[in-house]
Amino acid sequence: MRDPESNTLEFIAGCAVDADIYYLAAAIGPGHEYYDPDPGPPTRMFVFGRTPKEEWFYHDLQDFQVMSTQLVPEEEGGRPRRVLALDFYGQLEDYSRAGAKIEYVSAEGANFPGGLTCLRLLGEDLFCAGTRGQIHHRDGGGWQQLPTQFTTAFCEEDEDESDLDDFDSWLDDFGHLLELGDVPALPQDPMERDAELRRRFADWRAHMTDVREDGGFNQLLADFHVGSVNDLCGSGFADLYAIGSHGLIAHWDGASWTVPEQVTAADLFHACRTDQGRLVFVGMDGTIVTGDISTGFECLHHDVGEDINFNSACQYKQQVYIGSENRGLYVYSLETGVVEPLLDGIPEELREATIVDISSAGNVLWVLTPWDLIRFDGTAWQVIVHPDNG
Repeated sequence: MRDPESNTLEFIAGCAVDADIYYLAAAIGPGHEYYDPDPGPPTRMFVFGRTPKEEWFYHDLQDFQVMSTQLVPEEEGGRPRRVLALDFYGQLEDYSRAGAKIEYVSAEGANFPGGLTCLRLLGEDLFCAGTRGQIHHRDGGGWQQLPTQFTTAFCEEDEDESDLDDFDSWLDDFGHLLELGDVPALPQDPMERDAELRRRFADWRAHMTDVREDGGFNQLLADFHVGSVNDLCGSGFADLYAIGSHGLIAHWDGASWTVPEQVTAADLFHACRTDQGRLVFVGMDGTIVTGDISTGFECLHHDVGEDINFNSACQYKQQVYIGSENRGLYVYSLETGVVEPLLDGIPEELREATIVDISSAGNVLWVLTPWDLIRFDGTAWQVIVHPDNG
C-alpha cells in the first residue's frame, strides 16, 4: 500500500452517480488541515468517468468545506441529473451539465454559524442535518428548519457543580498547567506551595462561579452540549428518521417527532434503508441497530467485537456492506443475519482502510477511502488511483 504522505489529495465525501460515474470531494494536501480557519483551502470537486475512457474532471469550490454530496436523478420534463455538495457553513452547490449555482441553506446566509455535516435526498425531499440537533428541509418554498427539541434528551452531561469544591480534582485536571513557563513559579517550600495552590484554586472557583451565573454563557454551553444529528433516512417528509449522538433515534411523521425507547448509548453515524424498507443504523463500538418505528428497534448481536467504529452502510444485492474507521469493510447478510469482516478477494487498499463512503448504482458498488476510489461489479474489484495520488 502507498505511503499516505505521498498523496496530494484526501477524499472527504462522495456518492455514486451511475455504474460508470462517481462524484467526490477532495481536500488539497499533503499535510493539509481541512478545518483551517476561514477562508481555508478550497474543496476540489471531481467527476470520475470510465467511458469512453477513464478520466477525471474537476472544479474548485473556494471557501467551501464540503461535508456531504448527493445525487439528484433526472427529473420528468427533461431537467438533467444533478450532484449537490454541502458545505459545513451552509453553502450548497448544485452542479450539472447545465451549469452550477450556489445557495445558502439558512436564511442567515454568511452569518450562519455552521455545523452542517449530512445531505440526503429522501423521496422527492431534500434534507440536511448536523450539530446542535439541527435538521433543515427544502420544499417548494425554500429551506425551513424542523423543530428538534428531542435532541436535548441526548445532551452530554455537564460537569457536576460539586467539582467546584474539590481541590484535588482541580489539581489533577489543571496542575500540569501550573508548570508552564508563562505561569508564575510555585514556591519550593511544601507548606508555602500548598498555600499558594489553594489560593489559586480559590481564585479559579470564584471565576467559575461568576461564569456559571452568566445566562448567555449557560445558553451557549447548553447549545454546545445538544446532541448532533449525524444522518437521516426514510421515504420522505412524512417518514423521516434521524440518528445521532448518544444513541439518538427519532421519527418524524410530517407533524411531530416520536422518540422510541433507547436501545444504545453509542453514537450512531450512518443510516441505511434496504430495498425491503428495513432500517440499519451503524455507529461506535461495533453498534448495529435494526428495526423501524412500528415494530421497535434492537441492537444486532454479532461476533466482530466492540473495538471497532462503523461509519457507513449500503445495501448491495442481499448484503449490507458496512464501512469502518481503520478496519476496512464488513458485510451483514440480510438472509442469515451474520456480520463478518470482508477479507477474501479484496484489494490491499481496502485492508485496514478507513471508509469514507459506500454507495451503489446499477449493479456496481463504489467504495471511497481517503486515498482511493474502488469499484466492485459483483465479480472483481478495481482500484482507481487519482494521478495526483499515484
